[in-house]
Amino acid sequence: MVKISVMEKEKQQQGIMEIPQWWTCPEGHEELQKAAHVLGEKELLPRALVSDQERKYPRESLREVAKAGYSAVTIPVEAGGLEDGFTAFAVLSEVFAQYCPSTTMCWVMHMTTAHTIYEAGTEEQRQRLLPRLQAGHVGGLAFSEKATGGHFWNVGSEAKRNESGYSLDAEKSFVTSGGEADFYLVATTSPETNDPDNLMFLLVENDQKGVEAFPFDAMGLRGNASGPMNFKEVQVSLENRIGGEGGMGYFNDNTIDPLFLLGSAACWVGIAQGALNMAINGAKRTVHADTGSSVADYQVIRHELAKAQIKIDSARSMLYRTAEAMDRCQKEGRELSECLYPLWQLKTHAADMVIDVTNAALQVSGGRGYMTGQVEKFVRDGRAGAIMGPTNEVLREWVGRTLIEVPWLD
Repeated sequence: MVKISVMEKEKQQQGIMEIPQWWTCPEGHEELQKAAHVLGEKELLPRALVSDQERKYPRESLREVAKAGYSAVTIPVEAGGLEDGFTAFAVLSEVFAQYCPSTTMCWVMHMTTAHTIYEAGTEEQRQRLLPRLQAGHVGGLAFSEKATGGHFWNVGSEAKRNESGYSLDAEKSFVTSGGEADFYLVATTSPETNDPDNLMFLLVENDQKGVEAFPFDAMGLRGNASGPMNFKEVQVSLENRIGGEGGMGYFNDNTIDPLFLLGSAACWVGIAQGALNMAINGAKRTVHADTGSSVADYQVIRHELAKAQIKIDSARSMLYRTAEAMDRCQKEGRELSECLYPLWQLKTHAADMVIDVTNAALQVSGGRGYMTGQVEKFVRDGRAGAIMGPTNEVLREWVGRTLIEVPWLD
């Protein structure tokens, strides 16, 4: 009986085109991708709708990601990272987003925090802080300010030097994991520095006096607690200044922007694939009683699915090509800012693509897709990409200025 079933299955499979694995996963990362899918399906997906509907921070999911060993994958292997860490980061981000985008965006910001501490911090700071992150503590970035909007690299707040370190006064507009992270890397300025670049990074614990977080109520990514935060006369010791008293613009271009753009673009690719997967499964299962045909039996539906997948794969190809280039830069001791131009294109394309694909997934899913659930959530979550700073309009301007050979940031 078993032999007949196997033979019948093989017969049914004849003529079905297999999608090459190399097309959907960079070579050498197949097992990592499989492990990420297992983790996503087991730990992230069951909590995703609750996180969205109750605006609940996905702390349990983040703990499971940390337990799996994915809390600092981009730092060097000898410090606890993974081989080809930027490509691994992209693979994990894409897969995780297929199950819970809120968890993924919190993790992307956490990863960027960890990498910045490694790159800009002292050896003492690495030894003190990275083990906390690897043990499950969450790090966050506090950069954006209301006065400068999506131009998060322009910071107006300041931290004045005093006998004990610095007194920080800052009002931040969007802080992922705001009020939930264990500590934050706060971008501010130093009025005392002699460096023409007065940008400075200070590490602030969540429970310090003067730290205040506000609720986050948004269209999508409802679980990631990206609300405003105030830092009122927060005393920061000298040992918690990450990098110099000024001069941190270098790390914006060579650490923070590259990781954030890569990780967020991977998130938009994952959201699009997750939404399309839901639409495909629904189209195959849903049968019209009056015709006896499934939704997937209609040619127009198959064409919409094909167009959506081609868009996803175009962004995925850019994603992994860029991630692999970043790994080469790191191995060869070159600066990651060399990859900013493709990263601008990647983020813009992925954020535009996810809007198109999630809309198509909703249309294919029909009335069921419009009801509160995974497809509807993917539509809302994916819409954040194009307006998340640097916005797509800003990035297109930088690409355009580069094409006509004028300074991109004026």
